[in-house]
Amino acid sequence: PHPYLTRDGDNLRMELPITLQEAVLGGRVPVPTLTGTVEMNVPPNANSGTTLRLKGKGIPGRPTSDGGHPAGDLYVKLVVTLPDKADDALKDFAAKWDRKYDPRAKLK
Repeated sequence: PHPYLTRDGDNLRMELPITLQEAVLGGRVPVPTLTGTVEMNVPPNANSGTTLRLKGKGIPGRPTSDGGHPAGDLYVKLVVTLPDKADDALKDFAAKWDRKYDPRAKLK
């Protein structure tokens, strides 16, 4: 077994830790693949659980009699990861931000 990639047919799947800043603001993040590290765009306001696709970065294609088989894709599930211990600035930011929205509003 691979330490962070799992196979799904010709596709690969992985969970990618991202920072709160990357989740809110978006940005380019490094993603390890079978052939080396590539940069992936994280869209602004990305939630944990959002899955992005890197086309052709899964299991390499195999030659066949009809001209070949394309490589699979790499599906990257974003996981917003907080520090092990929040400092006062992060706690203050979170307290202020919490008053601005209700993430469960759609459940009411």
